[in-house]
Amino acid sequence: MKIKGIRIYPRQLGDHECPHCGQRLERRPRRLWQKAVSFVLPLRHYECDGCSRRFFAFSPRWNSMSIIEKSLRVLATAAVILAVIVISIRILITGILILSGY
Repeated sequence: MKIKGIRIYPRQLGDHECPHCGQRLERRPRRLWQKAVSFVLPLRHYECDGCSRRFFAFSPRWNSMSIIEKSLRVLATAAVILAVIVISIRILITGILILSGY
């Protein structure tokens, strides 16, 4: 799968080798949104030393997680998203009330 020029491999990579050229992979720092996504799906960000391709692949830990732990991660993420939506709506309503003079 490819999103905005970054490939996502739905499996873990063996021995930190690039699936394209076989060279050594380096872990790359993740952006904030990537960290949020990787809480639900533990993806690691890699860049190849040889061909300079960047991509994500599952952490080796994903296969060892129990279904309960995976479910809890999804539920916790859903709760955070719901909280952000509720807070955003409250801020929006408060702003509208202030602007309308209430």
